[in-house]
Amino acid sequence: MRDRLIITNGDEAVARMREARIEGEILPWRDILYEGPVPALPLAELSDVRARFLAERGWTSEEELRAAFRARDDVLRRHAEFGEIVLWFEHDLYDQLQLVQVLDFLAGEGRREGVSLIQSGRYIGTETQRGLKQHLHLKEPATDAHFALARLAWSAFRSQSPEAWANLLRLSTHVLPFLRLAILRLLEEMPDRRTGLSRTEATILSLIHDGVRHPSDIYEAYRESEVALFMGDWSFYCLLDALGDTAAPFIAGFNGRAFSPGLPEDARDAYFSSRLSLTHLGVSVLSGQADALQHRRIDRAIGGVHITSLAPWRWDGDARCLVPPERKV
Repeated sequence: MRDRLIITNGDEAVARMREARIEGEILPWRDILYEGPVPALPLAELSDVRARFLAERGWTSEEELRAAFRARDDVLRRHAEFGEIVLWFEHDLYDQLQLVQVLDFLAGEGRREGVSLIQSGRYIGTETQRGLKQHLHLKEPATDAHFALARLAWSAFRSQSPEAWANLLRLSTHVLPFLRLAILRLLEEMPDRRTGLSRTEATILSLIHDGVRHPSDIYEAYRESEVALFMGDWSFYCLLDALGDTAAPFIAGFNGRAFSPGLPEDARDAYFSSRLSLTHLGVSVLSGQADALQHRRIDRAIGGVHITSLAPWRWDGDARCLVPPERKV
């Protein structure tokens, strides 16, 4: 039996841990669960769904993604080979979803002994070696309360209605101290009750309105706006492009350009040199004088929820409550 398996968020965290000579096999989880469909399926089938979705975004081939997920999942299935499993995750939405997924899987496997948590309020991938070793002092055994809350959260996240996820706010989540913030942040990605924009979309339009013009500068300013940054640049630029890629755009200045991870250098430079501005409609939507969902079609998934512009759930940030779709008469 091997001593320790550490499961963490991604490759940067793995590199920092290895530089700090943290002992154990280290497994990066590598999935942006806050984006795209996450239906209630067993791990292998879910990984296939995720691979297909990420490939459709143009990030790499579906075959490569399936192979990577299969290798990752195989290590997790061999959990009995390790005397200790350490789940080492951060405070942001990206990590919290990964944490509850892995805890749910282990609980379903009956693996509760020898599981520990390191729940960090600092970003692992940017820590110094000394800082990472300080994280080790946060290690605590995973208890029945951790597993129970994670199972509720993972089930709620994959529900076809966002009500289950919002209802988690009524529970005590102190054993997973960063989960509540993650629950709220994900709900803020639902269309806003007044504007029809997600929080990220509203932030983008506000930054452009305030004079931030170039895509990379907008992303950097967005990063500063988040209390717990969770969204990577590739996801962000896709959202940014979507605000200009519509029959009635909210943003002007792309001149036919769009981001893709595979862009050649000259096309990439041209994209990042784009000087963006709000259209008249963009100004109206940002101010709440127009509803974004009346001027574009959306068809996206957040966890198990399918969001369309025809009958969307919305989020009222002031009241911190969901607004159900209007019934058509």
